[in-house]
Amino acid sequence: MQLHKLTEEIPGLCLMGNPCVEIDSIAYDSRKVTPGSLFVALKGRKSNGVDFAREARKKGAVAVMLSEDSVRGREKLCSESSVSLIISGEPRRDMALMACKFYGSPTDKLKLIGVTGTNGKTTTTYLTESVFKAAGRKTGVIGTISYRDANSEEAADQTTPESVDLQRMFRDMVEAGAEFCLLEVSSHALEMERVSGSRFETAVFTNLSQDHLDFHNDMENYFKAKRRMFQQFQVGAAIVNTDDPWGQRLAADFSGNKFTYGLNSEADFSALKPSISMEGLEFTLISPEGRFPIKSTLTGRHNINNILAASAIALSAGIDISHVQSGIASLGFVPGRFQKVDEGQNFAVIVDYAHTDDALRKLLEAIRSIGGGKLIVLFGCGGDRDKGKRPLMGKAAAELSDFAVITSDNPRSEDPMSIIAQIERGFLDAGNRKDAYLIVAERKEAIHEAVSRAGAGDVVVIAGKGHEKYQVVGDRRLPFDDVEEARQVINAMASRKVR
Repeated sequence: MQLHKLTEEIPGLCLMGNPCVEIDSIAYDSRKVTPGSLFVALKGRKSNGVDFAREARKKGAVAVMLSEDSVRGREKLCSESSVSLIISGEPRRDMALMACKFYGSPTDKLKLIGVTGTNGKTTTTYLTESVFKAAGRKTGVIGTISYRDANSEEAADQTTPESVDLQRMFRDMVEAGAEFCLLEVSSHALEMERVSGSRFETAVFTNLSQDHLDFHNDMENYFKAKRRMFQQFQVGAAIVNTDDPWGQRLAADFSGNKFTYGLNSEADFSALKPSISMEGLEFTLISPEGRFPIKSTLTGRHNINNILAASAIALSAGIDISHVQSGIASLGFVPGRFQKVDEGQNFAVIVDYAHTDDALRKLLEAIRSIGGGKLIVLFGCGGDRDKGKRPLMGKAAAELSDFAVITSDNPRSEDPMSIIAQIERGFLDAGNRKDAYLIVAERKEAIHEAVSRAGAGDVVVIAGKGHEKYQVVGDRRLPFDDVEEARQVINAMASRKVR
């Protein structure tokens, strides 16, 4: 596509150089530049793309987009007559708009369903995908665990990819014949314009609780980032959890077509007479289309809300209720979300991604409501992330578990013991005795300690990392899998008993 075609109708751009140069690809990482690329020099937290512009030129970039304040980079590149320059006041937004155009505006041909919120995004998309499959509708999914469609699947690098990658995935889904795309939309993605230019058929809000305040500073800014999906885009319908106070506020502000869901009786989609056990749950779905029995192998009160969200998405998309019922029933589990590790032992082991105080609290409350023996929880907190939630997670574990093992999560550049000390404050604030918890910094050893303490009828919860198959220590990503570690401990315990 010629450069002037790529940039037309995008306001505020200043184009310098040859407007007819052919653009073969868009790259925001100089390492991915190929001959004919447009290189977008983005400014990040730790680096500035301007510093890599000359490297991009050497690799064959024929055009470079700079921000208005990148004077230094502009002066260096202007002397090179062969390079075209684009000066942008909002390079992230403009990159997204150009990516939409470059890949043929794929969301005009794809029914895009965006799901945002602190917790529940992944499970909601898995449930909805299962329902659409039951109805024979081709569906792509982009989210925390993986990016997939009918033809391919790859592990996710981030919840919502950068705009160029995102639009390419949308294009590939269209070419693969997908009708729908279920997209987990993070607050970072909204704030950083990754979905700008996309057309949303439906926008879903699951809930909001403390997380990512290292990025957003406070809850109000965090909420405003999430709300952008409902204000910045002309969505066909909004689906909002009104059990959540932030959801109530969002629903009140949204003037378009909307559906509410929640366990309160005033919502458009709600649940009557829920029954929950360790084996699953069932309830009567109350919807604008009537009342219908629902069964699922997922468990916990929080998963009723996720099922309500998926039901609202499906019914608003014209899916028959019979497919909603069969799709929900056929989903066995979501990786790392209340995932049971069963090696024939006489106690339960559950791996879950819960990494906020709200998610951990709801998870432990769900298990408490089911009953059983002693509740043992293992968890940590990620380094270089929101520090304010660390004592809150400690407090939740202190109040709802019988015994806790505090360990390392993804410490990144932080000292694991410093993170653990901040978590421990929550236990101390809750008045817990020192013998009610144990600190084991090495996660492998901590899992061994937690699981080996379980007896008949007990429940062990391994929280925080869920589906992740790695641990980030410093700048290294080391292989690590909570599910496999738990399996090894259980089997070792069984082997010792046999001997």
